[in-house]
Amino acid sequence: MPHSYFFTISAALLGKMFACLKVKRHEDNQTFFTKNGAALLEELIAFCNGRSNPIRHFSTNELLTATNYYDANQMFLQSGFYKLYKGSLNYRPIFVKKYHNYRIWRGVAAKDIAVGSQMSVHKNVLKVLGCCLETETPIIVYEFAGTESLSTCISATNVEPLPWKCRLKIAVGIANAVAYLHTAFSRPVIHRSIHCSSLVLDQNNVPKLIDFGLCISIPEGQSHVKDAIRGRAEWVSPEYWDRGHLTEKADVYLFGKLLIELLTGQQAVHFMMEHDITDIGKVSAEKLSNSVDSRIKNEGIDQEQLLDFATLSLRCISFEEEKRPTMIEVGKELRQIDQACPLPC
Repeated sequence: MPHSYFFTISAALLGKMFACLKVKRHEDNQTFFTKNGAALLEELIAFCNGRSNPIRHFSTNELLTATNYYDANQMFLQSGFYKLYKGSLNYRPIFVKKYHNYRIWRGVAAKDIAVGSQMSVHKNVLKVLGCCLETETPIIVYEFAGTESLSTCISATNVEPLPWKCRLKIAVGIANAVAYLHTAFSRPVIHRSIHCSSLVLDQNNVPKLIDFGLCISIPEGQSHVKDAIRGRAEWVSPEYWDRGHLTEKADVYLFGKLLIELLTGQQAVHFMMEHDITDIGKVSAEKLSNSVDSRIKNEGIDQEQLLDFATLSLRCISFEEEKRPTMIEVGKELRQIDQACPLPC
C-alpha cells in the first residue's frame, strides 16, 4: 500500500476520515492519528463547516527522509513553538513545519492546518500541501518558496538590504492577504501573529504568510471576541493586552508595527529604545519618515512617499482601535504609494 494518500476532511463521521488511511502503523501512531484527526476535524467544522480543500497525508517516515531526520543544517527558521525545515520529497523541494511535541500545541497545529489550507488559494500565503497526523503534534508540509524569511532580509546584518520598492510590494502583498482573511469567510478571522518572522519571501521577493495557528474567529452576530493574551506587550494592541478584546483592528495594529520595521529596518521596540521613545504612537510622522533604514537612504526615495508611509504606519498603531483604518483601506493606500514609486525592486 502507498505511504500517503489524499483526503478531504468533512463534517461526516470521524470514522469515515480514518477509513481513508489504508496503511498499517504502530499503535502509538494510530493513537496520535486519532487524537490529531479529531482536533483537526473540530477546527474544520468551526472554521469552514467541515468543508476543506483536499490535502495529502504524509507518513512519519516520508518526512524523516525528506528532512534527513530533521537535520539542524536544514532548519530554515525557528519560532517559539515550531521549527521550519527545508526538505525534498520525490525530488521536489518542500518546507516542513514541526511543532514541539507537547500536547498543548496540538490544537494550534490543527488550526494552522485548517485555516492555512483554506487560505492557500491566496498568492501571498504559503500553500499547504498536506500534513502528518502520526506524531504527538501534527506536522505541516508546504510548498517550497524561496530561501529567506523577511526577518532575515530586514536584519541589520544582511549585506544586501531589500530595496524600498520591494518593501512596498511586500507591504501590499501582506495587507491583501490579511484583508482576505478578514473578509473572505463566513465570519471575520483575526490572525494575531503578523510578524517578519512569520513571512517567507520567494525568489521574486513575493511575501508568503506561514502561520495561522493563533487565528480566532469573531462569533456570528458579534463585533468582537475575547481570548487569553497571546504575545508580548510591546507587540499586541492595547485593548487586547488590557482586556483580551479582539477585533480585526488588532491585526491592523500588528501590521502597523510591521510597516515600521519595513521603513526603519528595526523592530518597533528597538527603534523606540534607540530614540529614547516611550510611546511610538506619539512620534511625529516627520520624525518616523526621517528614520528610514540607513542602508537604503541613497536610493533617492521621494520624501513625500516616506511621509505617507510613516503616516499610515502611525494610523495603524493608534491607541484607539476606532481610529485605525481597516486592512482593506490600508491595502488601498499602500497600492497608491507603490504605484507612485518609480524605483526598481
